[in-house]
Amino acid sequence: MQSAQGLEPRTLTAGEAHNEAMSLPIPTVVGRLVGLLGATTVAEIAGVKETRAVQQWASGEREPQRSHVLRFALQLAMMISTVTSRHMAGAWFHGANPHLDDQIPIVLLRDQPLESIQVRLMAAVRSFASRKD
Repeated sequence: MQSAQGLEPRTLTAGEAHNEAMSLPIPTVVGRLVGLLGATTVAEIAGVKETRAVQQWASGEREPQRSHVLRFALQLAMMISTVTSRHMAGAWFHGANPHLDDQIPIVLLRDQPLESIQVRLMAAVRSFASRKD
């Protein structure tokens, strides 16, 4: 994402990422997540074993049971990918995170109710997105 002047990348705020993730149709949410994180990671976040389900969600054939988790994951992924690469976003989701007591974000998203982890995950993403290289 470019700044208004087009000179340097602009960080997507939590509010902007939230508004975008919430306003998109679920097939678009899934497609964007696949583009940022890959189908296997999206399947893992959603708690399904096969990427075929992810493809069906992206095509609009089926609806995911945990679409709210996928929307939140897109919000996080967009915030990360505006300050670094999509590969780094994938690494963030798979890595043990010191801001989460060394828990892995993808496992938290898959195994915990969203309302019990979203504040901690958002704080961890904000910390990551605000770091200086």
